Amino acid sequence: MSPQQAQKVSGRRPGATFFLFTRLALQNLLRKPARTLMLVLAVTLSTGGVFASYTVASGIKDSMDRSFSRMGADLIVVPVKAMVNITSALLTVQPTAEVLDGRLVSEIEQMDGIDQAAPQTYFQIPIMSGMPECKANLIAFEPKKDFTVLPWMVAHAQRPMEAADIIGGSRRAEAIGDEIAPCNFPANIYGKLGRSGVGPFDDSFFATYETVKLLHEKAEQSLHGQKNTQNSLAGFDQSKISAILVKLKFGATPEQARFAIARLPGVKVITGAAIVTSTRQATTALLGGMLGFTAMMLAAMLILVSLLFSGIISERRREVGLLRAIGSRHVDVMRMLLAEAVFTTALGGITGIIFGCGLLLVFQRSLVYYLETLHIDFAWPAPSMIVLVALSCSVVSALVGLVGALVPAWRASLEEPYLLIQSEGG
Repeated sequence: MSPQQAQKVSGRRPGATFFLFTRLALQNLLRKPARTLMLVLAVTLSTGGVFASYTVASGIKDSMDRSFSRMGADLIVVPVKAMVNITSALLTVQPTAEVLDGRLVSEIEQMDGIDQAAPQTYFQIPIMSGMPECKANLIAFEPKKDFTVLPWMVAHAQRPMEAADIIGGSRRAEAIGDEIAPCNFPANIYGKLGRSGVGPFDDSFFATYETVKLLHEKAEQSLHGQKNTQNSLAGFDQSKISAILVKLKFGATPEQARFAIARLPGVKVITGAAIVTSTRQATTALLGGMLGFTAMMLAAMLILVSLLFSGIISERRREVGLLRAIGSRHVDVMRMLLAEAVFTTALGGITGIIFGCGLLLVFQRSLVYYLETLHIDFAWPAPSMIVLVALSCSVVSALVGLVGALVPAWRASLEEPYLLIQSEGG
């Protein structure tokens, strides 16, 4: 800093020094462009790596969740008198006339080791107007709790799902947009499920409890307001369900959950394939490790920035001492040093996002393309989510610069001016 600039600093009021010290911070970054460039490059690599790895980890997690959801539940809870044909995947309720109390869902959700509990109810209804003998299976499910039906939906109408929408199994001949008449009430085929190989799942229709309730109300009324005696949903009661599909938390074993649930009255617990549960939990641990590695990268960047700015500030001790000797407040000096750190790391964060987008593009053109050739879908996070992660990484990179330079800047600004001027640095 020149003597003229120092004189200006000493003559200004405290409130007017903010923009001056900000300008000085920008000028100081250009004094040694090579050093500034190396610091920006270090932050770029770290931020780009964090952004790309977190985005990919989120996509892998979503893909794994969808894939493992297609493998079915860990357990299925059915009435004790129900006859269940055990399949390799517990995806849906088996045809049964027995029912459970719907309050059991909340009781099971509160048990240790239970991650999700999804109720389903089985109905057999006529699907063609005027032909009550033409019947099909209808499975009612709760979309907010479901984890086995919607993950199998491979195509659907280009609109949100509404009441009176039906989802068809893979073996159903109806196409998306077709109209059927369950219980003599018109309904549309909203989506189609992929082929699972599980008969009751592929041959059935699926609808939300809201849709089934609507069908029940419409089917209860004839043209003259009289009760419809052919209504297959006459006994519909949302508090009565046919089965509860259960997903376990990480670390929970099917045996422990089965023992706890079996103590409830009137229930029987069916266990799925143990390999599905163990693989799901192992993958969850792996993804947790990836997120932990991302956090370690952030910690490493913080340490790196702190060490670099400790060296930079130590080198400029005489400059800091001169500013303090001519009357600059230690707050203003510290603000200038912190501004340099924030400007540098914020620039590194922005370029890091660009670098991370390049890494994601390479990932898209290589591994994701290879997975697509094997007919394996990779679930990218939503664009809004990617933008949010990018903005978060940029803000975090600037905060890392602020935190990393805070201690050395604070110590240097509080030291006596004559000690700073007489130091060996700079």
